[in-house]
Amino acid sequence: MGMEAGRQREALSRTLAKQMAAAGFAGMLADSIMYPMMTVKSRLMVQGAAVGSGNGAGSALFVYRGPLHAISSIAAQEGWRTLYKGYATVSQIAPAQALYMAAYQTAKRVLPGGHDNPLVHFTGGLVATLFQSLINVPVEVIRQRQMVQTGGKGAYKGSLNTVTTIYKQEGIVAFYRGFLLAQMVWGPYNATYFPLWEATKRLSVWYSGAESIEKLDLHWELASSFCSASFAAAITNPMDVIKTRLQVQGKSNVSNNTQYNGSADAARSIWRQEGWRGFTSGITSRMFWVAPSSMIMFTTFDQVMKRLSKT
Repeated sequence: MGMEAGRQREALSRTLAKQMAAAGFAGMLADSIMYPMMTVKSRLMVQGAAVGSGNGAGSALFVYRGPLHAISSIAAQEGWRTLYKGYATVSQIAPAQALYMAAYQTAKRVLPGGHDNPLVHFTGGLVATLFQSLINVPVEVIRQRQMVQTGGKGAYKGSLNTVTTIYKQEGIVAFYRGFLLAQMVWGPYNATYFPLWEATKRLSVWYSGAESIEKLDLHWELASSFCSASFAAAITNPMDVIKTRLQVQGKSNVSNNTQYNGSADAARSIWRQEGWRGFTSGITSRMFWVAPSSMIMFTTFDQVMKRLSKT
């Protein structure tokens, strides 16, 4: 009995290691491909911010009419390389996504209710977000500070310079600015995405006549992930606007255009000065970033796991 339990634990450990490796590779691939749209999303979300704490009038940092206009304007005025500011942080996505998938798969295994229970998927998504944020939030701060800068005196000179400058001028706490907000953005996102993703894959099995989820054709997997991610990205956009604006502000950021006193002040200021449109800023670019990223990541994860399961 003890030997059997030991073999089961060993098998679970091997499976978890494969899942973490697959998630790390898939996360880096998705982040690498969709990075420019993340830059566009960040700029669109902060462009309506007014100078100061939000208690007075101010000028916009950027004036883009949408994702395509942002891409063309950035390329024409600042060069294509600007879309890849902070790209060095892509390497940090692998451990973040590995931790994310390990937490989610472990939660599915240990929580009561079974693998196909939507409540388990919901809770697993919240747990996965919490663990992923330990790495992901500092990465977001570092890359988004660079993404919104247009250059000039005092601008960050790369990811390493961003890290050292933030640490010297603002302290280590600045790297976790927006941590709780990240839970309010990605927690509900994952808690919405995972149950939808699992449900749409099961629906695809029924509709396509496939034998199981593992034997779904690739286009069904892509469609399931894209639709689920698009919906989840849209409904969590308002909190992402607040989080992004708080993360990019700081005395070491010469392009900072706000000084909100926390998330509540940011929400009030955005509503007072920009109305509901402020909370929907960047929603299209967020969907164009998140949905393809999730589609690439989770489909790649599934495909890699299918191959690793044969070894």
